[in-house]
Formats: sequence, structure tokens, C-alpha cells
Amino acid sequence: MNRQLNENRITALYCRLSQDDGREGESNSIVNQKALINEYARKNRFKNLQFFVDDGYSGTTFDRPAFRKMEQMIENGEIGTVIVKDMSRLGRNYLQVGMYTDIVFPENDVRFIAINDNVDSAVQTEFDMTPIRNFCNELYARDTAKKIKSTFKMKGESGKHLTTKPPFGYVKDKDDKDKWLIDPPAAKVVCKIFKLCIGGLGPMQISKQLRNEEILTPKAYQYQCQGKLYEGNPIAWDHKMVSRILETPEYLGHTVNFKTSTRNYKSKKRIQNPPEKQMIFKDTHPAIVSEADYDTVQKIRANKRKPTATGKMSLLSGKVFCADCGGKLQYSTTSYFDATKDFFTCVNYRSNMGTCSAHFIRNVTLYNMVFAHIKKMLAYVQQFEEAFVRDQMDRMHKILAMSISKAKVDVVTLKRRDEDLNTLFKRLYEDMVAGRLSSERFDLLSAEYEQEQKEVKAKIAELEDLIENGETKTRDLKQLLANVRKYTDPQELTPELLNDLVDKIIVHAPDKSSGHRKQKIEIYYNAVGIINLPTVTEDDCIALHGRCKGKKKAG
Repeated sequence: MNRQLNENRITALYCRLSQDDGREGESNSIVNQKALINEYARKNRFKNLQFFVDDGYSGTTFDRPAFRKMEQMIENGEIGTVIVKDMSRLGRNYLQVGMYTDIVFPENDVRFIAINDNVDSAVQTEFDMTPIRNFCNELYARDTAKKIKSTFKMKGESGKHLTTKPPFGYVKDKDDKDKWLIDPPAAKVVCKIFKLCIGGLGPMQISKQLRNEEILTPKAYQYQCQGKLYEGNPIAWDHKMVSRILETPEYLGHTVNFKTSTRNYKSKKRIQNPPEKQMIFKDTHPAIVSEADYDTVQKIRANKRKPTATGKMSLLSGKVFCADCGGKLQYSTTSYFDATKDFFTCVNYRSNMGTCSAHFIRNVTLYNMVFAHIKKMLAYVQQFEEAFVRDQMDRMHKILAMSISKAKVDVVTLKRRDEDLNTLFKRLYEDMVAGRLSSERFDLLSAEYEQEQKEVKAKIAELEDLIENGETKTRDLKQLLANVRKYTDPQELTPELLNDLVDKIIVHAPDKSSGHRKQKIEIYYNAVGIINLPTVTEDDCIALHGRCKGKKKAG
């Protein structure tokens, strides 16, 4: 490339700073880098100067906006020289830094200068220290990442919040940055989203309603609180935003640490940790959502309802299951159907090609049978609440009381044995070091103790789950009673009523042995399962609603 053309090209002055670099002090600040590079370029009479700045980006990755823009301009032949403060500003991954300095820059006729490291690709040196510097920069990044990870681990295990930004609905206490307080306007929106979900709306429908009501998105609300101008659409809610809010356990008042991790210090992609690797600290801040509402929403989310091609959905979708194969019953409709023609069939049927029978039942019939049973259940429990509670508690007591009592004793014994095993390990090791025990004998005994300790820990976890399950059932029964009291004389089956009371609905295959089509359903109520009431038949539906007349044969 001729000299005149090279002089017309841009001199790129590149600056980068990450949070980790900022800890080193002012020397690496963007202001300091700019001043140093600009002064160097001026003294050496470089022309067409243009700054490229990545503030807040790690050197272990090259996926930085300003760097990518500079890279594109290099490939387009627009840049003739790249100047940085030192090699670590270009990056801390020695392989990728080497790729740019040894291949990308030379192939595009780009001169590279690192001021403080005395690196200038236009000047030939007898012994090039650049690869060694790059490797040292990467070692520094690796060591820094290890220290930060260790600090975060200690902080997370102590129960302090690891996230720097509280979820929408909370703000940091001005006097104590580790403490979260409820932000009333935002918390009101969070409660609204949970109530709309319980009321039968999915994330897309909820986001549409929030847009219609012109409610600010979390980011737009944050800008408003900070007195900043938000340039995007302030009410651009989408289903992903709503889903994230519905799946945030922090709204229960709990701190959940180590929810995500990275594969290594170079990767910035977050991966979800399994539950056993997460740590939950309960009641660390005020709750916005009740445990009952949160649990109800998680059940709804676990059985997501998918709209049909026509856009129609059944209120019962997601709660109806096959009695024989356990699969879901799929809601079916067409634009030609009126409401009485819509129906459910087993997903494993598929026109006699699957592993199960159809279990066909009309949506309107199922709706009326479920509603009739719920009305009877409400009337029964409200009239005989004391007897109902006594019966349920007796049943739970028979099933759980003895096992829970024994489990609590066993847990104490097993934990004591776990401590004893730790002591035995130490003694074995000391005996081996002192020569009182051969290494072969140590390996044999330690393997036996290690296997026993593994089994002890697994048994402790199993028993603690049993104890927690028993306590949860008692709490859930109290919540069911609270929900029953809410509905004295419902006139229709609403999503909120259904979700508050019903866990799942089991549909059996129709029985035609008597010459008449009969079909049994079982309703499992939250916390208590099946409640034995007088059998609900289609005749009950006719008496209550009149909408099934003439439809008995259709199911």
C-alpha cells in the first residue's frame, strides 16, 4: 500500500477498562488512557485520530462493541494504525491477542503500538517479548478471576445478596446497601402480574394488558426514578419480562445465591445451576408475593396452556390428565366449532396410532362436572369446616406423624455419626503419617468410611425432605381453607377459583358396558387430594346449569 494512502487512513486510539482493572487505581482509568495515548500520538505526529472506548468490558473476551467496530473498519481498510496504552488494554487472552498482533494486523497492513510495553510493529527487535507479556497478562486475568470467585463464594455462603441490582419491586437501603426494601409502586406492578397469572392470563396476555394500561417497564421505571430520559418505548412489555418476574423466588423474601455460573473465567455466558448447587436463605428481606400465590403460579407455569391455531383456549387446559397413561388431555377445537363442540383427547391417542385410548370428553361437559363438584365441595367444607379439618388432620397425622417424629430422631443420630466419621478420617490420616498404619490399609478403611458418610448424608437429606413435606402439607391445608372461605356462592368457574382450589383433574375412559355412556372424573384439590363427596354425574350438571341437556351421549 503506498504511503499517501496509508497516511489518509485513521489512527485508532483504543482504550479499555473493566471493573477488575479499575481496582488497580487511577492509572488505568479511561481518562488517563486517553490522555497518555493522545499525547503520544500528538508528539509522534499521527493524523486522523479517532478514539475507540470499551468501558466496563473484560479483557478475557473480544466481544466488545468498540473493539468490534474497530475490527470491522480494519477489515474495510479504513484504519492504518492502532495505539493502546499497553498490551493488557488490547486483551488478556494471549492466544487471541497473538492472533491479532501476528495475523490480523499484519495482513491488513496495520501498524500496532503498545506505548508502555515499547511494542511497535514497525520497528524490528532482536528478541520479541510480546508473546511472554501476553501470557503474563492472561495469568493475571486468571488469578484475578480466582480471587473474585473466592470472595463471591464467601459472600454468597454468608447469605448476603450477590446481585448488584435488586429485582424489580425492591430498592437498596440507603443506609445499608446489602439490605433490600420494598419499592411500593414497582411492587404493586409485581403483585398485579402474579394476580393476572392466577386469574388465567399467560405472559403474552399479561404483557398486552400492561401495555394497554401504559405501565412502565422495569428499565423505563428505573430511568424515571433516576431522573433520566428513557429513549426507548417505556411500555414495551413482552412475555419474557413477565416470565422472569413470575419465576423470581426473591419475591418470597428469600435470597437465592449461585443460581448461575460460568464454565471458566474466559466465558461470559451464564448457565443455570441445578437446585442442589444453589443456596437459599429465607426471610432475608420483606416479601412482595405470598407463598400461596407464588406456589400457585409455579404450578400454572409448570402446566403451560398453549393456544390453539384458532386462538381459543380452555379454562381447564393444563390441569386435565389421563387416568390410564398419565399424559395430558389435549384441548381441540376449530374455527367451525361452537363452544359445545370443543373437546379433550389424550395426547398419547393420536387416532389409534398411539399407546392409549382417546378418553374423549367435551370441554363443556368437563367444565360443568368440575364446577358442580367444586360447588358441592365448597358447600360441604363451609358447612362442616371443623369436621373437615379434623378428618384431614387425622389423615395427615396417621400418614406422617409417626414417620416425622422418627425422622427427627434419626436425623440427629445420623448427623452425630457424620461428625464421628470426620473424626475417624483425621485419626486414620494421622496414623498413616505416623507410620502406625500402612497406606494400603488407610486406602481400604478410608474408602469404607467415605462410602458410609456418603450414604449417611443422602439419608439425612431424605429425612429432612420428609420433615419439610409434613410441615408444608399442614401449611397448605390452612391455605386451602382460606381459599374456600373466599368463595361463598360462585356463579361461574373462573381461572382464579380453579387455580386456588384444584391441583389436577383425572379423566377416565368412558364405560359403555351398560349400553349408556358413563365417564368418571377425579378432582384432586390442593393440599388434600381427593375429597369424598356424593358422586357428581352429568345429571347434576343438567340440574345446575341446563347446558348439558341433550348432550349426555356426547360425553
